[in-house]
Amino acid sequence: MEDPTQAFKLITAGRLIDGKGGQPIEEGAVLVQGSKIIAAGPAKDVLPPEGATVETYDYPGKTVMPGLIDCHTHHNGFGDGRPGEDVAALPDEVITLQAARNARDSLFSGVTSFRDNGAKNMTMFRLREAVNLGIIQAPRMVLCGRPIAIVGGHMGYFGAEVTGPLEATATVRQLIKEGADYIKMSATGGSTRTSYPLLPAFTLDELKAMTGEAHKFGKLTATHCASTQGTIDSLDAGVDMIIHCVFKDADGKAHFREDVAERIGIQGAYVNPTVHTARATVWALELRKEARGLSAQEQSALDESLWELELRWTHLVRLIEMGLKIITGSDSSWSSYKLGNTVYETECLVEAGMSPMKGIVSITSDAAKSLGIDAITGSLEPGKEADIIIVDGNPADDINVLWNVTEVFLGGHRIDRGPESALAGIRQQPPISRTDTSIANALHAGH
Repeated sequence: MEDPTQAFKLITAGRLIDGKGGQPIEEGAVLVQGSKIIAAGPAKDVLPPEGATVETYDYPGKTVMPGLIDCHTHHNGFGDGRPGEDVAALPDEVITLQAARNARDSLFSGVTSFRDNGAKNMTMFRLREAVNLGIIQAPRMVLCGRPIAIVGGHMGYFGAEVTGPLEATATVRQLIKEGADYIKMSATGGSTRTSYPLLPAFTLDELKAMTGEAHKFGKLTATHCASTQGTIDSLDAGVDMIIHCVFKDADGKAHFREDVAERIGIQGAYVNPTVHTARATVWALELRKEARGLSAQEQSALDESLWELELRWTHLVRLIEMGLKIITGSDSSWSSYKLGNTVYETECLVEAGMSPMKGIVSITSDAAKSLGIDAITGSLEPGKEADIIIVDGNPADDINVLWNVTEVFLGGHRIDRGPESALAGIRQQPPISRTDTSIANALHAGH
């Protein structure tokens, strides 16, 4: 026990979920001193030292649990459907201000840690400097800086295009010098207009060079994989996380490769499926349809988006059934997915077959492990940072309870989130005509 003369916070609630996957503890408590958790468990067992100064927070009927961790964000973006090229065309100063706004919305929604998956130039490093200087509040950040792409490759417009193993290695070193916590690579094309999503981007030698250099310095790696060959190449290179993990062949045909999925499991790579990004595109088109109707071209886009969502969701069911290590990473604010709405991605995982408790783990302790920050945060355990949220209800029964965040603590500090009216504006609302529910219902019938 630390110095009892220092003030403590005692947080009590109707139940406690520690983030490690066990059953909720009825009438739980967390004892905090400074920024650290001192004890967590049944309230009757979690007591401050005799004579200590204690600040008490009591939340009867509610749940105390770890803060949420979003493993995939793009804080430079707007989540309004604009392409990445348009974001990259904005001045860095504007993008950094937008990133600060997004970080605030994320924190207020209950996200206490995030990993940004690619930003323009130095914008996210500058945001972290502002946080460290006390200028703004934001969740804990795990940053890659600029994502690495081939010339014309996905997100190359953010400032890191390379050709050959030597340039690839030099760029990894430069990013680490600038403060990168991990290395993000676009192993295939994506939504970038000049890229080819169905084809591998880097040569295997380039991928191996970047992954090896990152690992040499103790940095994790992750690859954007919009088609199967990108995943295969990433596994050959020893990448730590497969992002999107889309099973499509070079001709565009969807083909779930069980052998590739088995390799992911054998090598212990994490999978970040980003299903709600596809669903958010469907929702945006449906909202437009409700407001003014769709042109023939827009209706075709909606039909294609529904097909993409069904494909991604169905393949996710298979990955969950195979027992792969799947975490919550929203991919907001890409496409039409705004920051502060991470829970929609966890909901997609549960719809695909995860139990609500496993969904909780995917956005807390497993998320922390996948980012290499599990010694710091992700569960309610002594010695870890007191990143804590209070939710109204029991998310182990219904994952959507995670929307009901009533309090956020970051490093033991209670966050002033402002009025409820402002918080209500953070959540994106779905359309009335939820055509995606037929896909979800089919998933339920299957498992």
